[in-house]
Amino acid sequence: MMKRTTGSNHSLTAVLIRVLLTLVIALAAAIPTFADSGSPITDANSNGQGKAKGHEKVQPGKVEPPRVPTQRQFPVTSSKKKVKQQQAPEAQAALQAVSSIDMKLLVIAADGNETDYPAIVAFLQQIGIPYTTLMAAQTTLTASMLSDGAGRGYYQGIILTTGSLIYDAGGGNWVSALTDAEWQILQQYEANFGVRQLTSYTAPYAPYTYGLNLVDVVDTTSTPLQATLTSAGQSIYSYLNVSSPITFKNAWVYRATVADPAVTTPLLVTPEGYAIASITTYPDGRQNLAVTAANNPYLLHSLLLSYGNINWVTKGLFLGERHVNFGPQIDDLLIDDDMWDTTALTDTTGLAFRMSGSDFTAAIAWQNSTRAIYPLARSLTLEWAFNGEGGTGIYSPDTLTPAVKQYQAAFNYVNHTYTHANLDTISTTAATQELTLNHNAATRTYKFTRYFKDALVQPDISGLNNPNFLLAAKNFGIKYLISDTSQPGWDNPSPNAGFYSTYQPSILIIPRRPTNLFYNLRTPAEWVSEYNCYYGPTGTCAGGQWRYWVHDLTYTEILDKESEFMLQYLLKWDLDPLMFHQPNVGAYDGVHSLLGDLINATLAKYSAVYNLPIRNLSQHDIGLKMAARMTYNASGVTGRFVPCTSLTITSPKAVVVPITGVANGTNREVYGGQNISYVTLGAGQTKTIPLTCP
Repeated sequence: MMKRTTGSNHSLTAVLIRVLLTLVIALAAAIPTFADSGSPITDANSNGQGKAKGHEKVQPGKVEPPRVPTQRQFPVTSSKKKVKQQQAPEAQAALQAVSSIDMKLLVIAADGNETDYPAIVAFLQQIGIPYTTLMAAQTTLTASMLSDGAGRGYYQGIILTTGSLIYDAGGGNWVSALTDAEWQILQQYEANFGVRQLTSYTAPYAPYTYGLNLVDVVDTTSTPLQATLTSAGQSIYSYLNVSSPITFKNAWVYRATVADPAVTTPLLVTPEGYAIASITTYPDGRQNLAVTAANNPYLLHSLLLSYGNINWVTKGLFLGERHVNFGPQIDDLLIDDDMWDTTALTDTTGLAFRMSGSDFTAAIAWQNSTRAIYPLARSLTLEWAFNGEGGTGIYSPDTLTPAVKQYQAAFNYVNHTYTHANLDTISTTAATQELTLNHNAATRTYKFTRYFKDALVQPDISGLNNPNFLLAAKNFGIKYLISDTSQPGWDNPSPNAGFYSTYQPSILIIPRRPTNLFYNLRTPAEWVSEYNCYYGPTGTCAGGQWRYWVHDLTYTEILDKESEFMLQYLLKWDLDPLMFHQPNVGAYDGVHSLLGDLINATLAKYSAVYNLPIRNLSQHDIGLKMAARMTYNASGVTGRFVPCTSLTITSPKAVVVPITGVANGTNREVYGGQNISYVTLGAGQTKTIPLTCP
């Protein structure tokens, strides 16, 4: 952020304070990075005039989730011709007593080009369930790939991308990637070990009907289709709001009727009674859950059904965990920000905004009201990234500072440096001063009760490649910094994971998500103006390179588009915090704020489809959970269970293992009606946990 002077509302005291700070800054700039902690503070962006200011570079980005076309399926014309030479089918193993089953899923795709394939992988990675993939068009499936032949099964569940594992072999030849012999091997394994199968996208053409009679296929792009949960479906998808139908849009859907109600149970049906999801039980005990709609990682119905499908195929027992998380952060508390000029279409005309005390108390009233309106968000707590210099008398009048002192207990707080200093070139000494002064303000001046010293939101998200700053941060006790997911190389390397600093490996860098609620906006008119300046059909911002929509969006339409993004983060069980700024919380009519309107729109959509409580997290909390997830991902932990008897986990590295479906030890919880236990393993340790069956 480049800080600039507004020239308004300056008291003589403010000017004198800034002059003194400027002299201090000049001295600090000349001090070597190894100077002691009592050295003066550096404001790396100050021009020596006015007060600390937030000025971001607006970074336009995506305005809606990616539109990934789904694929229509056709009847299979033949079985596959292997790229590899076809091996002779193995003799079917005799039915054996099950000694154990590995806690891992097998995902079988035809060739990996199915849109359901990345969706399946994404959902498994978000939960943290171990899995193996098999490209069946290139690899021959053998019985030895599924079990050891002596009672140990290698997979606790099977997921097929499509019901027939169909792929286009060219020339209109739609081929199943499994031969009849391979289908038999797979089905025999499922029957022998009591392993369930999920067909993620099922076109019930013969012979792969899964207990369904095909009626027709519909493209829901222009005409969405709705379906409701049956009583059986409500049991499988117990986390969904049963009062709302599930909408299928932008996907091919195969409508079908149940061939035999004694064999096939519908879970999700249209108003006409067509089954969109169903479970079929075969005479040999095998079970298959078939969904007749195409999926990709961004479709609403895919997000809604994914957990129920995975939980069913694993029988509710798996390594990994699922929570709905929310972490809104508001930068620049106590200082002011440059504001969007709706006439000049820029934020460089000197307009500025700093919250007042009434804005702060309005935010408290909104937070309390939102918790009451949306009980699933009863833990909602904003986290303010604060700059202590703003409360030292440099603003007059100043009703915000006393309000923050009086009502601080309503929110979470995180260090944002004292003067909003850019950290890209700052010295170690000056960086230490920035951290120390702001920490002292938190603990002594404001006495924040919900503040952790180990987290920092860097101004401008700066300093990640400055070893001087990172040394200061490490020595100060900082464990958690942030990055910007919109910047190349700084998005999550895998779901709910971050980066450890290459300069200071003890510091975890948490990816933070920007939004299209830009930093310089307080009123609906300002948001409509700047949003359409970037994304409208005639927008002039950034030379018009971000134009997207065919008409300028209204405030209501913008809220609808942006809340879709935030809804997706919730439904993907995402850990990343969200970035906002203090003007966004300004009460534009004395009661409402842009951020409040956006969060309320998101929670309204969420509450309409989900019934799980939202876990509100501070940056400190996110850091702990993200670090634990990364340790788990890298641990190499494996699990194996004997049905209804015991579960054994082993890890070559020290790790805390999340296990859904068991209640073990004292470090456990119940979420969404399921037990989740967190089991600690030392390096090379093995633990066995007793299991019972209903």
